[in-house]
Amino acid sequence: MKRILRSKRALSGAVTALILVIASVIIALVVVGFAFGLFGAFSSSPNIHLVSAYVSSQSGTEYLYITVSNTGSANGEILGVIVQAGGSATSVGVGTVTVAAGQTTVFSVSLSSLTLTPGEQVTFQLVTNTGESVSGVATVLS
Repeated sequence: MKRILRSKRALSGAVTALILVIASVIIALVVVGFAFGLFGAFSSSPNIHLVSAYVSSQSGTEYLYITVSNTGSANGEILGVIVQAGGSATSVGVGTVTVAAGQTTVFSVSLSSLTLTPGEQVTFQLVTNTGESVSGVATVLS
């Protein structure tokens, strides 16, 4: 009976401790990676950025031309634009402007309710489907 107990072998304490330390380090690296967004490929969300914007007149009506880019991994949508110029603010509906993942899109917004002069600065915010807003400033061209 003593012979059977002696023939069984197990992992030594040092090997067990080494395995636990390695597992702990791997788990810690995964947690830190997710916490700081290093594994963005696993998440699917839009990331909309303003590229450029300007105001130009066509047939007596000013239009705000906005170029946005989506660097995220999912399609994003712009639901509306809040424009502030000349001491007044107005909300402008744009329908739904879809910005595909990895793409750049240009769209325009009519500013017929505002009186603008060349050189004036127009501040605006884009309202997205994720609830985030993208701010920008455009100059009224002559």
